[in-house]
Amino acid sequence: MKNRILFSGLKAVSLGLLAFMAASCNDDIDNYYSRNQSEITIEGSGEYIKLDESKPDEVALTIDWSPAHDYGYDYVTTYQYEMRVSGSGGSIEEYEDDDNFHREFTNAELQDLLVNHFGVTTSTAVDVTFTITASFEGPTLKVPDVEEKTIKVKTYGPRQFVADTLYMAGTAVGDGRVELSASESDAEVYSYTGRLEAGTINFPVINFDEYNAIGPENPDTPIELGDMPAVITDQTEANYWVVPEADNYRITVNLREHTVRIVAAGAVVDVDQMFLAGTAVGDGQVEIAQTLENENLYAWRGELQAGTLYLPLTYEGTQEMSIVPVSAGDTDIHDGAQQSFTQVATATAAGGRCWEIPEAGTYRIVVNKEDKTITIYSAATDLKNKTIIFKRTQGEANDNYTCEIEQLWIFGSNHYYNGSRPSDVVLTQSLANPRLFVYKGEALQADQIKFCATDNWNNEYAFGSGDVRDMKADVTFGQKYQPIYGGQGNNRYAWFNMPDGTNYIEVYIGSEQYDESGNALSQCWGFEDSYVIFDQK
Repeated sequence: MKNRILFSGLKAVSLGLLAFMAASCNDDIDNYYSRNQSEITIEGSGEYIKLDESKPDEVALTIDWSPAHDYGYDYVTTYQYEMRVSGSGGSIEEYEDDDNFHREFTNAELQDLLVNHFGVTTSTAVDVTFTITASFEGPTLKVPDVEEKTIKVKTYGPRQFVADTLYMAGTAVGDGRVELSASESDAEVYSYTGRLEAGTINFPVINFDEYNAIGPENPDTPIELGDMPAVITDQTEANYWVVPEADNYRITVNLREHTVRIVAAGAVVDVDQMFLAGTAVGDGQVEIAQTLENENLYAWRGELQAGTLYLPLTYEGTQEMSIVPVSAGDTDIHDGAQQSFTQVATATAAGGRCWEIPEAGTYRIVVNKEDKTITIYSAATDLKNKTIIFKRTQGEANDNYTCEIEQLWIFGSNHYYNGSRPSDVVLTQSLANPRLFVYKGEALQADQIKFCATDNWNNEYAFGSGDVRDMKADVTFGQKYQPIYGGQGNNRYAWFNMPDGTNYIEVYIGSEQYDESGNALSQCWGFEDSYVIFDQK
């Protein structure tokens, strides 16, 4: 008779082995056989079993084992049969007392055990280990006989996006295949940068004994920008993407997401980090930061020397590409004017494909990777902070006070500091535009707020929702409210009803406005191009 017990956690230890361990110091233990090898031998019907979905009731695997030591009639021998799978913490155990030293599994039975009990994925080869333990109960304790055998078994079903080796092939590649490299930071992402000819391409996969290929669902699918959905099939059945023209391309295959990206190297900017490099920077590189307000916008402001400038891009752990002028012969920075850029191999950029900074000084650099534009400002063309003039009531009372706005403070009933400062919540000035201020952080309480130009809340120069006293503007997440009003007039008492949970605020304070005599207005006015946005991001 057989008793089958399924365990999803740690495997049980045989009763014989437990007894042996508990009495290991007992003088009655017969140690004669402890020096001998187990008498058990295990035979399987093969070293590698590939389950066949088309023959569910056919026997796929048999396991036979020989008897253990025979200690005579004074001893009762109990056999424990155990099945384990590599990568799984569970096991299957049976206790055998009818001398039936044989197990067999049909294709359907073994598939069900591996997939549904042990959690093995379909179309995957795993090591299955069978262990036989013989325990002996008698006058003296005996060392159990233990023997095991490991057989590789492959499940059937849909193919998995896994690879021992990944290639690209097709007429766009030419004769043979080209191997792709796995990312150092993500083993499931493969990439390649290089030249392709006009033609077809897919991605053959070698995974153990499988020869699959990753391709589009439909035949002869044109490539498009962004991540394209992919399927995996037998290599003989795989479809191809169509590369329209010869060019340098960047290829990314993501096994986890089941996507493929094939883009001309200059068409899309893939970047995890962006840097400045060249003789204008000096030794090493300087990172140019992603802005708070726009994930596609990068900006930097600082000192450069006269010399060369290019922008290396780090992507998936490598720095293969750099931003450079569109034309190799155009090295002019086009001071203060937006210009298009392209991408080339970083080695090409370092070799002289770059901009020329005309003289040492302070520069602002703004890059939009989505629009593929760059603006390089010298000190002469640089964007300026907003300058305000108002009557300060603390310090030099009633004197005209001039300052440049470099931060904004929130003032409201819930947002103040010791009753004398507007807030410990500060909006940061954007490096891309000094008239833009951003808060991105912890969620804030619902409140009626305004934005102060300095850290003095009393009779402060502030930006509010209107020029009418006690005006309270209701806003919703993502809504652009414009214009906003700045000054020391009734706008100081005009509030925005900030929604609860706001963790992103964007305030653009707009352009300068002047009276008919050319003097900057110092009291309340609305800027046509100003706005505020409250959001959750």
